[in-house]
Amino acid sequence: MTTTDTLRRLPRVGDRVRIERNEATHPTRGTWRQWRGRTGTVVAINSDRRPIATEYGVAFGTGQRTDAWFLRHELAVLA
Repeated sequence: MTTTDTLRRLPRVGDRVRIERNEATHPTRGTWRQWRGRTGTVVAINSDRRPIATEYGVAFGTGQRTDAWFLRHELAVLA
């Protein structure tokens, strides 16, 4: 894990995020490629006891509808 990964803060509801991940450690499968590089807003958080398993619902447009769910290592919070 690089230093910049440890300095990233966790997304909160309402945060703008970009979908990206380190594909060397987390290779892509299935339809994930269609989300790469897109920006959206976190609209829901599905918490889990294990922080690595917490999922973030992201909407890519107007409205509060969740379009897709992502794990923490797949998101970058935009300033």
